[in-house]
Amino acid sequence: MNIYDLYINEEEYADLNAEAAVRHLSEAVRINTTSYMDTSKIDYAAFDLLHEKIQTWYPQIMKHAEYRRIDHSILIRIQGSDPSLRPALFMAHQDVVPVVKGTEEDWIHDPFSGDVAGGYIWGRGTLDIKEMLIGELESLEYLLANGKQFRRTLYLAFGQDEEVIGSGAIAIARYLKEHGVELEYVLDEGGRIESGQAYGADIAVGSIGMYEKGYADLKLTAESFGGHSSNPFHGTSLGTLAKAITAIVDHPLENVLSDSIRETLHILAPYIKEGPLKEAVRDIDANEQQIIEHYLSHPELNSQIHTTIAPTMISGGSDAGNVMPQHMEAVINFRLAPQNTDAGLLEHCRKLAGKNAQAEFIVANEASRQSRFDTPAFHALQDVLLHYFKDIVFVPSVNTTATDARSYEGICDCCMRFEPFLEDQEIRAMGVHGTNERISVRAYIQGIRVLIRMMDETC
Repeated sequence: MNIYDLYINEEEYADLNAEAAVRHLSEAVRINTTSYMDTSKIDYAAFDLLHEKIQTWYPQIMKHAEYRRIDHSILIRIQGSDPSLRPALFMAHQDVVPVVKGTEEDWIHDPFSGDVAGGYIWGRGTLDIKEMLIGELESLEYLLANGKQFRRTLYLAFGQDEEVIGSGAIAIARYLKEHGVELEYVLDEGGRIESGQAYGADIAVGSIGMYEKGYADLKLTAESFGGHSSNPFHGTSLGTLAKAITAIVDHPLENVLSDSIRETLHILAPYIKEGPLKEAVRDIDANEQQIIEHYLSHPELNSQIHTTIAPTMISGGSDAGNVMPQHMEAVINFRLAPQNTDAGLLEHCRKLAGKNAQAEFIVANEASRQSRFDTPAFHALQDVLLHYFKDIVFVPSVNTTATDARSYEGICDCCMRFEPFLEDQEIRAMGVHGTNERISVRAYIQGIRVLIRMMDETC
């Protein structure tokens, strides 16, 4: 699937200053806003510089909007004329992940060069997610410069540390709640475009994330006497851990077809031409188990219906083959489906691990709330995306990675996660958090068209 073949209506907004939009993203990438769990490593002067650039680049926004800094996060508000309409919030984050040490020489262009070459803008943040941050600013500036009057109040919110702890988005959401703001919808990063092959469908599928799976790291600990391996009468800590890990992996939690999955199947039904789903989706309730079996058999679909289990770390083994280990630890990573709580997961794992292995969470966050997709905002986003991309069906889905959007669930029941910068899948897979991150100028400008139209039609 060549994603660029799916672009349509690229002639619209011909007066958009694409050259300036590219230049602004290029310059934003040059500003190294890397975030770290150890905040002492963060160069906050870089964030200050980005803020100065934003205020210089977007005079119409500075003229017509309220611009507020909350710590090093940004909240921009354009007041709408109709107070009966709940505001919309477009968001992104300013920070980027570090460049992996030792990979610097593998970059074709320096990771913070912002080079524009070969039809691409290169550097850390071009796909995650400065293209959306700058794209939203470009879109709002364009509408204001063209004299658009806003009926619905519109916010832009740019957190400072999404890649680590998300305190910026939490602070913005708290500020809005304290001021009595309830949002009509939120649009944040996320989503994906995939072939419909796993469904037996003859069309591409665009997944709009309506909730996020949770995250948990479970630490298993086992103790044993150690000693010479010739007398393993009492067993070993490694053996205990192996049994506990196997028991947990072999006893997955329940599979559930969420409301968004059911809606996805309903939308895709006319396009499913083959396979077991073709007949099954005619009556989802009656064929629920058959559909679950289909999801379980496909790597593209499997993780959508249950909490995933992945043993990832083990430590404390012996340095010699004939010496039994004593203290050992292992970590299992879980991505929690909304039907599972962290408390329930811990109880489940402790029972399976047995009395000789201790189980406790290092970190545990449950899935976010499932947002509503029966809303005008969701249908508007579908319509706008269909206006700019052909041969794709857009459906509600689960976001498999964490975003700042979950911070706004207390003031919004429609948090949508979909970045409209549809890039080649190989470039996206390798570039997000990886080496040679880049976005094509074509994808970037097409995404801005989507944002302009979404703002215009809903606000």
